Amino acid sequence: MTRSRREHYLQKRTTTMKTRPRIPVWLLMTALAIAEITSTFEVSMAFVALPTLNRAFGDPTAVSWVLSSFFVVAAGSVALFARLGDIYGRRRMLMIVLAIATCGSLISAVSTDLAGVILGRTLQGVTGAVLPLCLGLMRENMEPKTLSFNIGVMGGVMGVSSGLAFLIAGAIIDQFDWHAMFYFSALLAAIGFVAVWTCVPTSVTQSEKEPLDVLGGALFVPAISGLMLSLTLAKSGWLQLKSGGVLLASLVLLALWIRHELRHPHPLINVRLFTERRILLANLVFAAIGLGPMIGASVILGLAQQPEWTGAGLGLSAMTASLLKQPATFMGFFAGPVAGLLAARYGARAAMLVGGAMVLVAWLPPLVTLNSMSVLLATVIIFSFGITVLFSAASNQVVIATPANRTSEAMGLAQVCRSTTAALGSQILAMLLASSMVSPPGEGIPMPSANAYRLAFLFLVACSVIALVAAWLLPRPVRPRETHEAELQAGQH
Repeated sequence: MTRSRREHYLQKRTTTMKTRPRIPVWLLMTALAIAEITSTFEVSMAFVALPTLNRAFGDPTAVSWVLSSFFVVAAGSVALFARLGDIYGRRRMLMIVLAIATCGSLISAVSTDLAGVILGRTLQGVTGAVLPLCLGLMRENMEPKTLSFNIGVMGGVMGVSSGLAFLIAGAIIDQFDWHAMFYFSALLAAIGFVAVWTCVPTSVTQSEKEPLDVLGGALFVPAISGLMLSLTLAKSGWLQLKSGGVLLASLVLLALWIRHELRHPHPLINVRLFTERRILLANLVFAAIGLGPMIGASVILGLAQQPEWTGAGLGLSAMTASLLKQPATFMGFFAGPVAGLLAARYGARAAMLVGGAMVLVAWLPPLVTLNSMSVLLATVIIFSFGITVLFSAASNQVVIATPANRTSEAMGLAQVCRSTTAALGSQILAMLLASSMVSPPGEGIPMPSANAYRLAFLFLVACSVIALVAAWLLPRPVRPRETHEAELQAGQH
């Protein structure tokens, strides 16, 4: 966007904020929180359901696509809907996303085969765009002095809702079955749609509509899908035609996509944002935690429900295993506001370092023992507090470093990094857990061994180290961009 167009947008945004009906911040946050809870539940419930779905369909590698398909679509749709939100209105796009998620949940709920469940989960993946749209709406409707704190609160909402989602999904599976879990998620998405429709003001739109980069999306989604499919096929060897060919084709598509986005005047995913050091490193943090820590719950819940005869695990039911998450749920009430206060007072970098260090420490105890309830509980508590602080601070970093008219796009790029690496990470963790299996006496389904779980935890440690180093490399805090915008507007007068 040129300087004159950017100044016109800022003037329009200032005028709109003065003339639009003001609603209480708590009411706006409530509506957006319900939308974000829907998105969080869509992710968390799948982690709880994986052991049940593995038993129901008997193919852990195929069942892993219940997670992977979600993250693939999240990676593609977050860029599309976030950019469309910047152009045509974030409220409108958020309502569309919640409507699609409702349909996806219903498809999974009525399905009796794995293909139908994966199809529904694929549609649910559009909820990956919820957070960027919510943060963009917060920036539209809040004063700069309250924005950082409320971003932290939104991070706390994510942490709390994630824990409650584990508990609710576990209770539903134990009392009913996995179909009922999807009916519940459909209801939640519908409530979120109504909340946004009734409580969120109409968004600012761009007067000059930019052409949509359709080819960028057409190249990106198959490239990422192919990378994950090659991981699934890798058990036959990278030199085989299926796995090696798919990997090579995906890398070629990815290179073509990057070349196209760099040359396009209005790219769907603006990779030029990576030239800003703060945005680049913040996205590296998102990529690292997406690759491992943010999907580490699947390892924890799998270990908690694994039978004790395997030499690793506690043999808990889905409901009991989900209770492991609940002490951390209450900590989310504090972690989000703490992250906001740390970012507002000391800068996002300091908050990211605190959160990153806690995430790293959390994964070390399971390397010592895999059969202790207290160890798993400590891991979950420390990790949940740390990841909430780290995620909130990284979001703050991206929002502050981005022009107001590109907020959703920039957060969309961050979500692309997180969702893409999460999709890859879910396949990597599935491969690591399947690398060493133990069979029960007589007939039964083989289960991951203790060594397989240790490999998975080592992978989570490595990802946490990358996130912490990226946060440490961030430059010292600078003045928020809102200050620059105020100076720009003052200069016009």
